[in-house]
Amino acid sequence: MVNVRFGEAQHGVRLGLVPPSAALTAGGPVALELVAENVGYTPVWLFGFKPTYPRSLRVSPPKPERPWVRVSFGDTSVLHPPDAFVRVAPGERVSGWLDLSFAIDRRGAGVFDVGFVYEPVRGMGGIRAFAPVGGLPSERVSVTVGQAAALLASGIDGAVAEELDGLLLSGDPRAIDRLRALGHGGASYVARRFARVLGGASDALLGWRALDLLALLGPAGLAALGEARQQMPHAESALSFAQDWLAFRRGSPPPPEHAPFVHGLEQLAKHPERRGQFRLSWSAYDSPIHGANRLEVQGSGDRIVLSRPPGNAVPSTRRTQLAPHHLTVLLEALVASGCWLLRPLRPQGSPDEPRPAIEIQLDAGERMTRKLAMWNGEWRQGPASRLASLLDQLAATARHDSFPPPR
Repeated sequence: MVNVRFGEAQHGVRLGLVPPSAALTAGGPVALELVAENVGYTPVWLFGFKPTYPRSLRVSPPKPERPWVRVSFGDTSVLHPPDAFVRVAPGERVSGWLDLSFAIDRRGAGVFDVGFVYEPVRGMGGIRAFAPVGGLPSERVSVTVGQAAALLASGIDGAVAEELDGLLLSGDPRAIDRLRALGHGGASYVARRFARVLGGASDALLGWRALDLLALLGPAGLAALGEARQQMPHAESALSFAQDWLAFRRGSPPPPEHAPFVHGLEQLAKHPERRGQFRLSWSAYDSPIHGANRLEVQGSGDRIVLSRPPGNAVPSTRRTQLAPHHLTVLLEALVASGCWLLRPLRPQGSPDEPRPAIEIQLDAGERMTRKLAMWNGEWRQGPASRLASLLDQLAATARHDSFPPPR
């Protein structure tokens, strides 16, 4: 770690970045090592360097008044427990990695000056967390990113990629014809773009729309995903999900570990008399900031909605009765969503982003139960968006007069 570029110290702490030692490509892994050193005389508590505690990054693009990429921790708006911090004694160093893969991919190829700024992060439990006045900057490092060789070899240069990005973000129906005209290059482009779902925000929207186009490309889309998994190991969680999802869309049988659950779900949708042990719970949000909203549906048709507005300590509960055909619609939506394949892709959400959770129980057996929690953006933008909207509607329309109360 001899090549650390340290900035000026403040309150006995200085931060440094290690310039990348290997060539980087757009769409590939781009990670910088961040180092913090205590050059003072008293221990300090730092956030963001504990591998077991999750944290998010805020990446701001260059601006006229700040012509460099500004990186900071995006966890400054909430209180964090003591196990989110590490104690750094005088003379000690700690380090961690800043994964900028998708933020840099959004900028495309080029040379970028990148700097990190440590902003105050608050701790609970009386911990005296390090709080630099106005933020503590590191020295900036230069990052050179080349165009992805896989795309260049297929005739997709920066201008073409920008054109295709515009078509995807606007939802232009001409996007699929343009991709098909580009042949293997179009499929490669859209497979790599799906990996942006790991970046969140507008990047994730572009990625989820890329998944729809991959489905329309058929076998070419599946083949491109296989190549992308070899070229982009940092996006394995997203690309493996895309392959599973496209196989489901193309009618492939479910994997053996999911076959009993899928068969049971399909049978409940067809046979109302078998729904006695069915139970579904949906928690759209539950936090002091957003309040709480929880839906429970039972095979008997009982629907229970628990809601708590922000700032209220006591929730209200409403109970109504669903007709058998309402349950059929819900079960068919679960089958169509491929709920057994859904899984969270982003390791971290945006600050204060809800994380809706669902539990589906077909009978008392463990293999016939599925529990899942994903970030709100993954529910609303991904292939489960229609299912999430239906569950929200069931929770929102449960008034005391919407259906006769159960006897």
